Amino acid sequence: MSPKTFIADSAADALAQIRAQLGPDAVVLNVRQVTGPGLARLWQKPQIEVVAHVPEAAVTPPPAAPLADGLMALRREMAELRGRMEQERRVAAKEAARPAPPAAAPPRTLPFGAASATASPGYSSSSAPRLGGWHIGPLLERAGLETRHAQRIADECESLHGPQPPAALGEELALAQQVMVSLWRPAPALRDEPRCPHVFIGAPGAGKTTALCKWLAQTVLLAGQSAHVWRLDGSTANTAEALSVYGEILGVPVTRFWRGAEEADAAAISFVDLPGVAWRDEAALRALGGLLAQFPGAQVHLVLNAAYEVSLQLAQVRAFAPLGVADLCLTHLDEEPRWGKLWNLALGTNLPLRFLGAGQNIPGEFSPASAEKIFARQFAGI
Repeated sequence: MSPKTFIADSAADALAQIRAQLGPDAVVLNVRQVTGPGLARLWQKPQIEVVAHVPEAAVTPPPAAPLADGLMALRREMAELRGRMEQERRVAAKEAARPAPPAAAPPRTLPFGAASATASPGYSSSSAPRLGGWHIGPLLERAGLETRHAQRIADECESLHGPQPPAALGEELALAQQVMVSLWRPAPALRDEPRCPHVFIGAPGAGKTTALCKWLAQTVLLAGQSAHVWRLDGSTANTAEALSVYGEILGVPVTRFWRGAEEADAAAISFVDLPGVAWRDEAALRALGGLLAQFPGAQVHLVLNAAYEVSLQLAQVRAFAPLGVADLCLTHLDEEPRWGKLWNLALGTNLPLRFLGAGQNIPGEFSPASAEKIFARQFAGI
């Protein structure tokens, strides 16, 4: 079905129109604020324009209870998500239980992290295997790792196994996974304190609001917890009307003004959505730091677009890190086939990876980051 545009005075009004005309399987494609023409914008209240459609295989009759049916549709998606998460947990457990490959030579006694004495000066993505037949360095570079990180992992493999590589490529990959898992920095446990909200920051277009909505849907529908969301303005207006729409569907209050941490006491978990900030603008970053000071004890999550070049991602980390960032959330992974790029953030920054997200659908793909998950995707099909 072709997308249809709805004009409404509020999120609740837009949701009612969508469910009444398109049914419970409708998907919101875009939400934006619109004003009246000419001078009318001076006295008319801004409205919201919502574009929605029904996927081809999901046409259903209009519902009698819009909010209830919308919630049922989300619950169906969450059931599918729960199944995928359980399957991933089983795969991870199976990988963890797999015995390490037998060594083809006695292990060397270099301290872990030290470079091998026979290490070559570097790799390129088109280089041949190293002297002795090791393939892992060039493979890691082709998967997206920078040369220095690929070199480090290859040296660790050689220091553990010896100068000669395992007989099979699969065993070499298993050894590389063992090394990379040992270098992984897991994200610390989250603090489930409503007065310590989860605050999302990042550059415009990084996907902060989408990541928040995905996490919110899992919190409410999968974990069965109550939540409270603040959609706040910064140095620019927060125009994320879609957040208010999803809050309406889930029955979660979305507040436009911060009146103090005590307002969060009625919920099990709280979230704060802020407008994107131009990371090259020092004044905007200072203003963001002043805004974050209103949330003592906040857990600040930096959201990065995983499809960007590594140099740009690292520059954004350097710009935002002084603002008390606790971890990184990666989005747009459906647009980036080289998941190995994520290791440049895991090994090249002091911040752990928290979540991996893909796609715009809510709840969609959104899962905890792990070394095993990234490794499996970066070498899929090998």
